[in-house]
Amino acid sequence: MKKTSRVIALAVLLLIFVLIDTAGYMIIEKAAAADALYMTIISITTVGFNEMFPLSPAGRIFTIFVILSGLGLVFSIASAVVEQGVESRVRSILGRRRMKALSNMKNHIVIAGYGRMGEIVARELTEHNLECLIIEQDPQRFAQAEERGYPVLRADATQEDVLEQCGIRRARTFISLLSSDADNVFTVLTVKEMKLDITLIARALDAQNEKKLRRIGAQHVIAPNLLSSKRIVNSVLRPNVVDLMDIVSHPRMLDLTLEEIVIHEESNLNGLSVRNSQLRERYEAMVVAIRRQGKMRFNPGPDETFIAGDIVILLGPTDRIRRAALRQKQ
Repeated sequence: MKKTSRVIALAVLLLIFVLIDTAGYMIIEKAAAADALYMTIISITTVGFNEMFPLSPAGRIFTIFVILSGLGLVFSIASAVVEQGVESRVRSILGRRRMKALSNMKNHIVIAGYGRMGEIVARELTEHNLECLIIEQDPQRFAQAEERGYPVLRADATQEDVLEQCGIRRARTFISLLSSDADNVFTVLTVKEMKLDITLIARALDAQNEKKLRRIGAQHVIAPNLLSSKRIVNSVLRPNVVDLMDIVSHPRMLDLTLEEIVIHEESNLNGLSVRNSQLRERYEAMVVAIRRQGKMRFNPGPDETFIAGDIVILLGPTDRIRRAALRQKQ
């Protein structure tokens, strides 16, 4: 898009240059408009035809200016056109490679919308070694995502065929961060109608739409304005709690993180109590909560028993916690 605009701008500049030079010949040499225009064209193109009228010393100096400036503009336009053609060809090749890469992706995260929030989400997930695929319609944002090395599709995320191209049936999570709540609602509905076993996360720009998004199938809905307001209030009322949550949310601030593990039938934790699991002894992990059948149990006692299907939330040193989580996935 920028390359096309540059070519158009240079072409307009060349047209203005021709008009100014034509007027210059008319003023300096008192030439007719047609003769002055013809003289300008043969000077710029350097075709070597005879002069249309005798040139005065001032006219010859002016002609030198016309030739040098005109050639510079013509070469700039030619260069921009060639560059655009080469770039278009390269994009076509990369596009085919991208589609091939998309067809091989699985267990990835699809992010619809690469605005400010989409950029941060993609970066953070990538830092956690998760593979992200971006859907973005805006050409400028599409180019930004492409420059940062993400697999990206320039398309409308509300269309089912686009979601199919993104390997939505092989993805683990779909995140809708489109620029309007209406688009987010429509996209979540589209994914839900495909009857996929996938985690759905959506943004609600208007907090009033949070319930609507949950009602149509989004498991997690983020309302940035509401969350920001609550954080400000908590920073006033409970500043130390906010500091603790920052530490837990950003492991780089302190070697401490929250992690969730799923208890499977074959899990070595299945049937063990919190005390007998030795999570604290082996991994320095604190069991913060257990989610069972949709209900959260905070600070479970030492005699609480883990059963298959439980989601256990642990707090502890980053490396050890992740090692514990990895062991449960094996």
